[in-house]
Amino acid sequence: MTPISVVIPCYNGMPYLPQALDSALAQTHRPMQIVVVDDGSRDASAATIQRYVLDYPDRRIKLIQQANAGEPAARNAGIRAATAAGAAWIAQLDTDDWWEPRKLEMQLAAAEAAGPDCVLVHTGFVRHHADGPSEPWPMDGAARRTGWCTAALLEPTSIAHPSTMVRSDALSRIGGYDPSFKQACDIDLYFRLSAVGAFAFVAERLLHYRMHPGQMSASQFEQIQYHHRAVRQFFAAHPDIEAKIGPSNVRQALTRHVEMKLESLYWRRRLDDFRNLLEYASEQDLQSATIEAWRRKARWPNWIIRVKDRLGGRAKSEVRSAK
Repeated sequence: MTPISVVIPCYNGMPYLPQALDSALAQTHRPMQIVVVDDGSRDASAATIQRYVLDYPDRRIKLIQQANAGEPAARNAGIRAATAAGAAWIAQLDTDDWWEPRKLEMQLAAAEAAGPDCVLVHTGFVRHHADGPSEPWPMDGAARRTGWCTAALLEPTSIAHPSTMVRSDALSRIGGYDPSFKQACDIDLYFRLSAVGAFAFVAERLLHYRMHPGQMSASQFEQIQYHHRAVRQFFAAHPDIEAKIGPSNVRQALTRHVEMKLESLYWRRRLDDFRNLLEYASEQDLQSATIEAWRRKARWPNWIIRVKDRLGGRAKSEVRSAK
């Protein structure tokens, strides 16, 4: 049986951690090891993991405890332990998500079908919102991230990171996650992996991705900056790949990414991030008619936008009351 290790970085993972662990234990392709890296949690995460270690002595659940060092460092600690134990593949799972039972089985079959060049397998997912509803996430964008797919990684939609299973020798070859990426360490990893191997995709929603307030970064703008840094850093290190894709196509992709994020930030009223992103677009000379249209909206001060929101909400309420 092909050895797969599951790596779960954990920082204050309660109350979701047990569901993640249960889903890893329930896999039809039994993981050779489950490595949980407690990255300086201040809640009951460590005690919960230790209870699982005692309750499942035959399942090789390993707890690594370290001072808080951030997500990339925690993932790398788990990868080192998994590689030392002889894992051929490493599957990443987050504490607030969970898997369908056949996830690893189906990913391994996809990897074998893709051949020896395959270094990463990802899957579709269902997104679960904090207020209860869930939505099956479209798979057309993810489905284009197959084969040697650096160009497809430039598209705005990304791979669901907790769905990934990566060949351990490929992770060793590229040096794992870059600890300097406080955010978007997954984006950086995908680009670097795309230079050394091919990707495969399982067109089944085998990951359940949970949305909740605790996971949201304080600054969406900072996440976008790190994303763009990952792209620019990769192509600076691989000018041959950039030449093949076309520098203008890379720039257009970054511009489209900014356009999409501006729309999202504005309508979610993340107005400080919205204005910071407009300034960033100017600094990076990312220009388009769409970005200029958002600049026109930015002429209104935040307080006027919020007053208009309140007035608009009041007007809608009065219309409903009159019916």
